[in-house]
Amino acid sequence: MLDAKAPMGLLPGVPNRSLGRRALLLSGMALAGLAPAARGQGRGGPVKLIVPYGAGNITDQVARVFLEVHGARTGRHLVVDNQPGAGGMLGTYNLSRSPADGSILGMVSVAALAIAPHASRQQIRYDPFTDLVPVAGVSVSSAFLAVHASLPVNSLAELAAHCRSRRADDPIFYCSPGNATVPHLNLETVARAMDCPMQHVPYRTSGAANTDLLANRVQVTMDSASITVPHMRSGALRPLAINAARRSPDFPEVPTFREALPEVQMLNAWSGIFFPRGTAEALVRPIAAEIQATVGDAALAEKLPLGVAAFPLDAAQLALQIRSDNDRLGRLIATIGLTQD
Repeated sequence: MLDAKAPMGLLPGVPNRSLGRRALLLSGMALAGLAPAARGQGRGGPVKLIVPYGAGNITDQVARVFLEVHGARTGRHLVVDNQPGAGGMLGTYNLSRSPADGSILGMVSVAALAIAPHASRQQIRYDPFTDLVPVAGVSVSSAFLAVHASLPVNSLAELAAHCRSRRADDPIFYCSPGNATVPHLNLETVARAMDCPMQHVPYRTSGAANTDLLANRVQVTMDSASITVPHMRSGALRPLAINAARRSPDFPEVPTFREALPEVQMLNAWSGIFFPRGTAEALVRPIAAEIQATVGDAALAEKLPLGVAAFPLDAAQLALQIRSDNDRLGRLIATIGLTQD
């Protein structure tokens, strides 16, 4: 493979002035060998996947696993382009304005598509319904509602009763990685549904929230499983319910929210893949079929991060998911009066 940092025409370890006929011949052969693959990537499908979050973010982790499996299946090796900023809005905007020639895709989460439009203090410069072309759902995350082990509760009902029993000047605190994030909206939903008075403490990151949670400065969380499960296993946190379709095999005694609160609709963080607006159906259709096949591949399910599962939605189903989440979360955010940090 050519060294991307070296000037074109240089061979590793060979000064430019010493390139002879043999070196030039070898260099030309190498480029000729790459040319068909490069042409196939550029003209036959996408070459870049915009991820509007920083490296290490859960969506970034999913994107890299997805591309690894997708590349093994199809021979398409896309490059991840992290474009973090404004809670995913910057990269999502850039995706929506990218060339609609089939060369660029993006992996975007529910936060940028159904939360930010209603909660952001900044003006949203893209329309989640018209500025992106849905391709496929990719991943969905589960989350446990967990409490500090010192809290004398073993169920959601006991948590609500305990919160109601506390004095107004000595409340139970719940943490989240920021205002109007998925954990915040879910815990606010639980608090309102169960008459469970808790005080919200927003943090800048999940790591900072988790530090205070383990120190018992806050008592309740509903962050991603990758954050909470290790501490549940150690006994530092106690799970009360899981936001998933079925119980966890690792914690089979913990009920799902559908079992514990069947009348309440919770939000699962999800991600999907999109083309920019204006991408022709003829370009979208074959790539969508390939991507949907990768989402259904058992190899992807095995490699996804802890607490993350495949989310096999086709383009039409993904579009309906976006509209449904916007309708519901828009009402919730307006009722609570939330704005993002």
